[in-house]
Amino acid sequence: MADENTKPVPGVATTSFGVPFLYRMFFLLLEPISALAGAYLAHLRKSDYLRLTHAASSPDVIPLGTDIVLSQLANLYLFFAMNEALILRATNDLRVWKRLIFCMLVADFGHLYSIRNLGPQVYWNVASWNAMDWGNVFIVYLGASMRLAFLFNIGLGFTGFQVNGPETWLEFHKNEFQPKPFGDYDVDIQIDCCGVCGSDVHTISGGWGEQHFPLAVGHEIVGKALRVGPKVTLIKEGQRVGVGAQSYACLDCRQCKNDNETYCKDQLDTYGAVWPDTGIVSQGGYSSHVRTHEHWVFPIPDALPSTVAAPMLCAGLTAYSPLVRNGCGPGKKVAIVGLGGIGHFGVLFAKALGAEVWAISRSHAKEADALQMGADGFLATSDKDWNVPHKMTFDLIINTANSFDGFDLDAYLSLLDVHAKWVAVGLPEDEGIKVRNQTFLSNGCFFGASHLGSRRETLEMLQLAADKGIKTWVEEYPISDKNLAEVMTKLKKNDVKYRFCMTNYAEQFGA
Repeated sequence: MADENTKPVPGVATTSFGVPFLYRMFFLLLEPISALAGAYLAHLRKSDYLRLTHAASSPDVIPLGTDIVLSQLANLYLFFAMNEALILRATNDLRVWKRLIFCMLVADFGHLYSIRNLGPQVYWNVASWNAMDWGNVFIVYLGASMRLAFLFNIGLGFTGFQVNGPETWLEFHKNEFQPKPFGDYDVDIQIDCCGVCGSDVHTISGGWGEQHFPLAVGHEIVGKALRVGPKVTLIKEGQRVGVGAQSYACLDCRQCKNDNETYCKDQLDTYGAVWPDTGIVSQGGYSSHVRTHEHWVFPIPDALPSTVAAPMLCAGLTAYSPLVRNGCGPGKKVAIVGLGGIGHFGVLFAKALGAEVWAISRSHAKEADALQMGADGFLATSDKDWNVPHKMTFDLIINTANSFDGFDLDAYLSLLDVHAKWVAVGLPEDEGIKVRNQTFLSNGCFFGASHLGSRRETLEMLQLAADKGIKTWVEEYPISDKNLAEVMTKLKKNDVKYRFCMTNYAEQFGA
């Protein structure tokens, strides 16, 4: 898998693809040279051209009409061949190439049909071909065959709702794109639904900086495994499976070998990452299909509906991993800061793991929801001295807040017991918070962060949710350009309880 490691290359179009070497040689060398040789003969040595074509009937004096026809045919095919070569050198855009290859195929078959008057045997009676047949029929045969194979190869592209850039981040366009080359360990998944993550908004709106556009986001994917590579052992064709926010790591480094593949230095995201040697940018779950290495494809337990499982693959795992890695369980008092998409999973999973769970929010607006999710208590930071009764009583605090505006970090950390932990999982667009050494002195607490989770943790989380009957609080929307714009707008305004999921993929992309 080492050949899949790369660093992002700014400005690479997501619709690009790798043109195979044989095709490149044919389009750039053989076809243009043949067309150029034919044009030279047809323009400057017409008698030789006609003698090569059919010596017995070649006229001594070339009629004007024949002269004009030969010249125009030569111009036409030289024009086609040279333009094709120039386009190959100018762009690897899949959409351009599909249209070009189709037009060239029409010309190929038109050419073959135009020589039918020589008799049908001209198409297969190779033994009686003359020099011009080899330079004409054979090249057209070869070109048509290459183009058909090429069109079939690039015709396996996927379709998705892409955004062209942060200036138009609410405008979604249904485009074709080419996935990375199919590998021995890859799985092709037909998507049924995809959860909507705050990361999607941060990415397409420009909040997290420069990205590769056009881009289809979405990384809480559930669908059906349509095709598996020859070395795949973890997934079977036809299985209902999911894909989260990560789709690659080296699987060979110290971190990967210790169930820390989410911290691999070579890890790549499900969308927006550039695959090696191809210039292809990974596209997310607002698409017809996704292609992912088997390590990041997870079987979904039968007890979990797809729209319940999908949001767990990013938001759920982001909450679950720091809980289990930091001792959440019976006898522990755990706080979840921020009751949003990740925070509500924090409450659900911390309770399922057996801890005493408290939700912390700015106001009491979500208190009833928190208690319904299983929280044992609720703290509103707008209340006076909200932290005082609980100082140094918590074993773990998971911070899911996405904004640090007016955030009193000292008050939060005062809740922690000696050497207890504060773990941040939210990624705000601003500069975040500043800390002072003095903040940690009163209880010696630890301050850190967490990123996604491992394959093992993902499978454990999904099984826990199935066994405990955990249900995502989710609002469903049929996927479309308009609904995606509406959902992104609501998410930007935090107008969601507590997760969105895009559905009805068959209506947009077909069965």
